[in-house]
Parts: sequence; structure tokens; C-alpha cells
Amino acid sequence: MHLLLLGILLGMGAAIPIGPINLEIIRRNLRYGTPYGIMTGIGACTADVTYLVLLCLGALTLLQFPDVLRVIGILGSLVLAWFGINAFRAPVTDTPDKNSLPSLYRYTLEGYIVTLINPYTILFWASVSSQISMVALTQSNALYLTGSGVVIGTVSWVLFLNGILHITRHRLNQTAMKWLNYTGGVILLGFAAMGIVRVFM
Repeated sequence: MHLLLLGILLGMGAAIPIGPINLEIIRRNLRYGTPYGIMTGIGACTADVTYLVLLCLGALTLLQFPDVLRVIGILGSLVLAWFGINAFRAPVTDTPDKNSLPSLYRYTLEGYIVTLINPYTILFWASVSSQISMVALTQSNALYLTGSGVVIGTVSWVLFLNGILHITRHRLNQTAMKWLNYTGGVILLGFAAMGIVRVFM
């Protein structure tokens, strides 16, 4: 049971801090609807589980090499910058045309990619790598229990966040949406800039 609880805490620790993926969940929920926010979040949850599996298999030892971290940091920062620029360009109409709605699969994949190459996600999982490695050696089903906990923790946060947005989204007008996009764009570009600075420090 303690491994399941550990996984839940790790999942929440990876999902709750306000960062690029939570900003994208908020923007997409408010722009296109709750299913788009949820599926973006599910993509992010899948990326966290991917890191847990890789960590338990020992693949994250590659992060010990500075050149690998540098390449990942640059790629992640460029993706964050791209999403930040798109936030400035996002339309702010109240009701998007149903025929122009993007596919849920695409948003799930984008949530996965953004989380997977986000330098801050990588640093989080790298920081807990030693604890997870020790846990994985304790019992044969450690990965299953911890992974289940991560899924519960991350999905719970995604559902909670999108539930709050679903209740409040109708109170936002076009002006509020515009400023939300601009604020999100600035924050995403800020994360991208910090990532680049960290790479070359």
C-alpha cells in the first residue's frame, strides 16, 4: 500500500505545479471545451508514466551525461517557445465552429510531447530517480503499484482542474480570454528562456 501512496504523491508532485502543461490544459479547456483539456492532461499523465517506466528500467541514467541534458533542454525550450507564440496567435471567439475543432487525438499527443521533453519534468523525475530505483528493487510488483499510484495522482489532478474550469468557463468573456492567452504566452516564453539559460549556465 505504501508504494501506491508513493506513486500518488509522485504523480501529484509532477502534475500540480503550475507550468507549461497546466497552462495548456487551461487554455485548451477554455477555448475548445472540457474534453480537450482532459485529453491534453491525459497525454501529460502518459508522459509521466513513461518516465517512471524508463526510470525503473535504468534508461534515465543517460541524464547523467551533460551533452544529453543540453540537447533535451534546447529541444524542450524550443517546443515551449512554440506553444508560447501560438498562445499569442490563438483566436478568442466565444464559440468555435464545430467543423474547425482539432482532433482530441492531436491534443493528447501534444500533451504527451510537451510533458515528455519539458526540461522541468525531466528534472523532477531525475531528482527522484534514486528513491524510485531503490523502491523498484524491494519487490517484484513495485513498478506496477507505483505506476498505478502515478496514474491515480496525475489523472485526479487533471479531472479536478478541468472540473473547476468547466464550472467557471462560461463566466469569461472575450477580453478575459485574450488576456489569459497573452499571460499564458508570456509564461510559456519565460519557461523557454529559463530552459535555454539553464542549458548554458
